[in-house]
Amino acid sequence: MSLRTVRVPEQFTALFEEAERVVSAYFRDRREDPERGTIEVFGERYVLVRAASLSVEFFRVCQELYGDGREAEANEFARNILFDLAHSIGKSDAKNFHAKMGLIDPVAKLSAGPVHFAHTGWAFVDISPESKPVPDEGFFLLYDHPSSFEADAWLAAGRTQSFPVCIMNSGYSSGWCEESFGVPLVAAELQCRARGDAACRFVMAHPQRIEAHLDARVARGRANIPDFFSRKRMEDELRRAHDELEQRVTEEIARREGAERQLARAQRLEALGRLSGGIAHDFNNMIAVMLANSSVLRERLGPKDPRVRFADEVIAACDRATKLVKQLLAFASSQAITRERLELGAAVARASGMLARLIGDDIELAVLDEGPEAWIEFDPTQLDQVILNLVVNARDAMKAGGRVTLTVGRRLLDRDLATALQVEPGAYVSLSVADTGAGIDPAVLPQIFDPFFTTKPEGRGTGLGLATVYGVVRQAGGAVTVESTPGQGTTFEILFPAAAASERPPAAAPGEAPLRGHETVLLVEDAHELRAVLATILQGLGYVVLVARDVEHALELSSRRAIDLLLTDVVMPRMRGPELAERVRALQPRAKVLFMSGYAEAGASDHPSGPWLIKPFSPEELARRVGAALREP
Repeated sequence: MSLRTVRVPEQFTALFEEAERVVSAYFRDRREDPERGTIEVFGERYVLVRAASLSVEFFRVCQELYGDGREAEANEFARNILFDLAHSIGKSDAKNFHAKMGLIDPVAKLSAGPVHFAHTGWAFVDISPESKPVPDEGFFLLYDHPSSFEADAWLAAGRTQSFPVCIMNSGYSSGWCEESFGVPLVAAELQCRARGDAACRFVMAHPQRIEAHLDARVARGRANIPDFFSRKRMEDELRRAHDELEQRVTEEIARREGAERQLARAQRLEALGRLSGGIAHDFNNMIAVMLANSSVLRERLGPKDPRVRFADEVIAACDRATKLVKQLLAFASSQAITRERLELGAAVARASGMLARLIGDDIELAVLDEGPEAWIEFDPTQLDQVILNLVVNARDAMKAGGRVTLTVGRRLLDRDLATALQVEPGAYVSLSVADTGAGIDPAVLPQIFDPFFTTKPEGRGTGLGLATVYGVVRQAGGAVTVESTPGQGTTFEILFPAAAASERPPAAAPGEAPLRGHETVLLVEDAHELRAVLATILQGLGYVVLVARDVEHALELSSRRAIDLLLTDVVMPRMRGPELAERVRALQPRAKVLFMSGYAEAGASDHPSGPWLIKPFSPEELARRVGAALREP
């Protein structure tokens, strides 16, 4: 059997002979019924269309639509439409034909294409031996159409073109082969009889490789790369740009959603902080009343009175309540603090003895210092609290024993890292607390610094430990980070702003102030119970006490009586303590001032200058601070 509809290299002859048999059988089943206006082939309806109307005449119509002077644009539009249309039809026809004829093998599917091409009047196909029809990106087909319907239409019209005109042939054949092999393919015409060439010659390949094939043959055939390939490149670039834009939009949406979640969390924490601070302020006043009264009661009962133990229990309860309130205030960033210049390595070393006893014999404690002295400005009480909270958490995470390592180091934060941590760039001193415990579940890791959040059993934790650490460190301009792997342990790192190397530790505290006196003290406190007990304590120390229930009463008393010391609360209705002090000093220039507060914003612009007391305080501390304030120069 000799091939009639296609010319192929000898090694493909048997394959295409079978294709001719299958395709010929398909087209023999043909029925024409002009009375019904139908042509059917193998049960499928077909339509006959004049060749010229799909080529030369279609170009003319497009040129008329665009108008004079726009022939190039019209031709570009026509080429794009015809190629895309033919490519889609080729894919659709191939899929339908393969299904009807039961073709499964990709090579059998592809070989039916040129034969089908001839039976439907597109062209005769002559395939070059250089071709490599493989089902991947290496696919390459070089072939001629000696009788392309498009070239014939242009020649019959007596017209030639400067560009290859067999656009639909390229589109249809590449669509059929693409459907057969499942690989994206395009075809381009190297030579065209309508352009004056000897034959209509085509190259078919993967879109990313076809230009290389065309470039390799330009010198032989004066081929132009069709404009639709430029469009294809533009479409690919546009698609890539669109994908990149979508990716950036997705990332930006995720970033904004994350920022919104962080903002919402920060707002919740801020609101809770304000509430905690307000509650803590009221608690401080109540604790101060209980502590002062129980201390007075204990003193009056005498050490041998059996009822002293009841007063001692109240004092101990006040001490525990004071520590809890300090945690609330630290979280709310409202705790009145006293910062000192501390060498962190020495402070950690001093605490290590107490920490070793705290964690027990089954847990090893290691303290490492990686460099020279590391000075920070921090409240020593709060530093102890930070270390204690982190070590206790580490202990609780190691039920079967393990190791806790405290490491003092130095860090230099660049702008990017500082921005990520929401601190200022520069030098920092670090304290890391690492354990070998159970680790933290990634699902709860974002919540661990939330106040009142705890994974400990009920009654084993307040949920304020890490919130306190976070609050006091942030209040001092530092940062807290955490890394944890379930089953392998957790590492917290605290970053403190480094103190300047030129700074020196503060001078030693002055000698012990006397605990009694005879001077006149103007006491201003809006809480009635606390005002009464403070007056009692001061009077018991020998002082003359003028008691003012509010600022108006205080100004009235100071205008009529000589006073040696103004002892006033900072936060009061209608006027703050610092403003009251200025008004009193205008009347009594030689009067000293001692402030009291449990709700002072550390570092605030209107924070009182001079000595002050942190509520709650014991009678002994009140006596020492009043004596010291009176004896200030």
